[in-house]
Formats: sequence, structure tokens, C-alpha cells
Amino acid sequence: MNKISAKDMAVLQEALASGILNIEDVQQVLNMKKEEYYLSLHKYDIYEGKDGKWYTYLPDKTQKQGRRKLKRTSETAIKQAVIGFYKDWEKQEKGKELTLRQLYPIWIEWKGAHTRATASIRRFNCDWKKFYLPYSKLIDKPIIELTVTELDLWAHKMIKKHNMTKTCYYTMTILIRQMLDYAVDPLGIISENPFRQIKLQKKMLRKTVKKNDESQVFLLDETPRIIEAALQDFNNNPLNTAPLTVPLGFLTGLRLGEMAAIKGSDIIGNVLYVQRMEEEVYDYSDLEHIRLIERAVVDNAKTDAGIREVPLVPQALKLIEAIRASNQMNGWSNKEFLFLNNGERMTTRTIKYRISKYCKQCDIMEKSFHKVRKTYISALIDSGININEIRKAVGHTDERTTFSNYCYNRMGKQETAQLFENALVNENGIADCRIAI
Repeated sequence: MNKISAKDMAVLQEALASGILNIEDVQQVLNMKKEEYYLSLHKYDIYEGKDGKWYTYLPDKTQKQGRRKLKRTSETAIKQAVIGFYKDWEKQEKGKELTLRQLYPIWIEWKGAHTRATASIRRFNCDWKKFYLPYSKLIDKPIIELTVTELDLWAHKMIKKHNMTKTCYYTMTILIRQMLDYAVDPLGIISENPFRQIKLQKKMLRKTVKKNDESQVFLLDETPRIIEAALQDFNNNPLNTAPLTVPLGFLTGLRLGEMAAIKGSDIIGNVLYVQRMEEEVYDYSDLEHIRLIERAVVDNAKTDAGIREVPLVPQALKLIEAIRASNQMNGWSNKEFLFLNNGERMTTRTIKYRISKYCKQCDIMEKSFHKVRKTYISALIDSGININEIRKAVGHTDERTTFSNYCYNRMGKQETAQLFENALVNENGIADCRIAI
């Protein structure tokens, strides 16, 4: 594209400095120059017909003569149509050279504008550096030249190199799937996403083995010890409510971010209405140095399940009374959040520290606050509560998620073995069976 001359630029700068022109005037001049450029690309005459309409031709390879006729009601209208045509043409020409490496920051900016979860941008950037940057042949090739074959080869190499499970593969390919979708629409660089045509060899994916129960939940003999340690910690210092996040977690199954965002107004009678969560906010203006800038509260839940109702048992209500009493003793009774630290909302970092502290104190395998949630759900399943009621209380959109990822045995090996014996021997009436040899 032709550029504004140095002489013209100097005149514009002088006019700005003297106040003769403002920035809007300069922008108008630049727009006029750009329109002149687009019209200069047009090789066909623009003329007025005998009927008072305006005509010209536009290049069109689909037509026999390589052009198509254009008709408008005025000279201005037909020039704007011509300018629009060459704008689109220029966009397509530039798109022919666009690579995944060039598209990545553009897509990140677009993605960031369409999500509140900046933590996902951070995850995308980690995946970009790990799975894409090392493969310059892939990311530096014009997108319009990418073939299903080479994308297929890259994808299956990644599966073998990183011994991927189905989940790992899906997460890794979110980037390329969505970037190429973006190249289709709205960019219009390619007509269809070639990655969507890959035939994945599912047998190559590593099978996911469900983790050991004792590593995923607190066992029946561990839970009371953890809760006792937390209550003792609070009793030693009733002005600090952080210890009570742990027993309340066992009684409500809240996610970590949800626990840190409870407001007093969320508790009505014996029901807790879960409707917000803490979320990490990242500054990704520099993709080489993405940094955490705050832990903010957002007025939405993690999943599409939306606002949910969690029944509060008497013990949970007693804990909440103690928390409110502590806040009042500290002079914080006018604050909106339930858990406070120095008068400010308690963050997830403080809660994480507590569960880790009590695991070490009780000489129990260190388990995260999320394992408290898994223990809560497993306990509800063990009790025989209807699975749909459990699903609603914990905020899952599908009961299969509840069963597949949150159903674990809270008993030790000896207790479990005894249950097997009761079910298979005692219940069948063969405890005293005698075998003659």
C-alpha cells in the first residue's frame, strides 16, 4: 500500500502542533488517502449510464470474462462499493501469508475479550510454549497451506512424545482447533478448519487409571482428626476464623474459590446459596511475562449449573454462628463477606494453608481442599441420597461427573475387607460351611 509522503506528514505534524488541525482531522485525511489508494487499484472505468445509474466492473474469476458488472444509484455509492471490494481483497491477500505464530497473539486478544477467566489465557500460553513453539515448521507455515496430513502427523507425534491421555490431548488441541476456527470465521482466511478432519487413533491414547481412594478423599478415621485439629486451632484463637473453613468444607462441599466468596447474605435459614467465587486475574498484555494481578470475586459459579442451594446441617449452622461472633468481636460485623482476614475478604491462599497445616499436624498424607469436597460428595453417595439431589447440591451439570470423578471409598483396607466378608459370607449364610477333603 502507498504511504503518505514525508512532506505531507511534516505538514500534518506542523498543523497539529499549531492547533490548526486536531487528531480527528488528521484521521480524516489519512482515511481519504487510504480511499484514494483503493480506488487507484481499480482498473475499470466508473461511469454514469443513460438511466442515471452508475456502473463499473469488478474482477471475478468465476465469470467467463473474468469480471462482473456493478450497479449503484450514485457515484458515491459505487465508489464506496469499489473501496469495500479492495479492502476485502487486501485482507485476503494479507491472510494468505498469516501463520499460526502470527495468529496466536491476535487470537489471544480476541479470546480474552470473550471470557472473564484470564487464568485460561495463562494456561493457553503454557500449552503454546510447550506444544507449539518447538515446531516452527508447523507454526511458521501460512495457514492456508496447512494440510490435514501434516496436522495429523503433528498431533499423533504429540500423543506419543507426551504419552497423552484423552484429557491431555483435548486440552493440548484446544489452541489449534479454536485458532483455525477463528481463521475460518470471522477472519475468512480459510473456508474450513483442516484440524477438524483429523481421524484420531484413540488406541494410542494412554488409558486413565482412577487414582487410589486414600489419595483422593479423607478416610473415615482421618476426617474427625482433621476437623478436631481445626476446631482446636480456632478455640486457641477465636479471633481468627480461617481454621473453620476446613470443617465447614466437610459439611458443605464448597469449592475453594466459593468458600472464599461467601457473603453473610447468602445464608437464609438453613440454606446456603452459592452464587459467586474467587478467581485469579492475570495481566497477559506481555505474553512472555504473564503475571497475577489480583484475586477477584466474580458473580458467577464455575459451571453452567448456576446458583445452587446447599442444605446446612445443624453443625454447619453452629460453625457459621461462631464465625459471625468472631467477626463481631473483631468489629467486622458490618462487612459483607463471611470469612475475613484483618477486616478484608479472606483469600484462597489462606484457606489452602490451613488444610495443609492440619494434614501435617495429624500425620496424614497431604491432601488439597478439593479433596475435602470429594470427601463430602463420597459421603453423600455412601449415605444413599438420590444422585440428582447430590448433583444439584455440588453444582455439577451431569451426574456422570459426580459418579466418575467424585465417588471414592472412604474406608481403609481392613474395613473394606470386612464389608466384603459381611456381604459375601455372613449375608449368604455360609459362615459355618464345612468342606470335606
